[in-house]
Amino acid sequence: MDLVEELASCSEKLMNILQHSAIGREVQIEQINELLTKRESIIEKLKQAKTNDLEKHPKAAQIIKMEQEIKKGLHQLFTLIKKNIKELNEKKRFHQSYVNPYTHLQTVDGRFYDKRR
Repeated sequence: MDLVEELASCSEKLMNILQHSAIGREVQIEQINELLTKRESIIEKLKQAKTNDLEKHPKAAQIIKMEQEIKKGLHQLFTLIKKNIKELNEKKRFHQSYVNPYTHLQTVDGRFYDKRR
């Protein structure tokens, strides 16, 4: 299999993983990382090959379209993870305010400083 077809198959696998999130998030992220590193190595090999007829390859347009979809899917996954982290931090903050509701009200009132000796 030549590099362009290998890149296309790797991109298809990555797109399928991004679109179908039936598996657990940890497993999905691991698979995404593996495929991204594989794609990166394939792209580096393509850059080193310096073939000028890459744009003429029949799968070149398909790879470009998949690349846009992959970027969109990765961005959605990233925003979902950011949203979940934000919600988790909010839950922690609300839990802390439930455990000790007067933390924000602690002041120095009620102290007496005797100036006499």
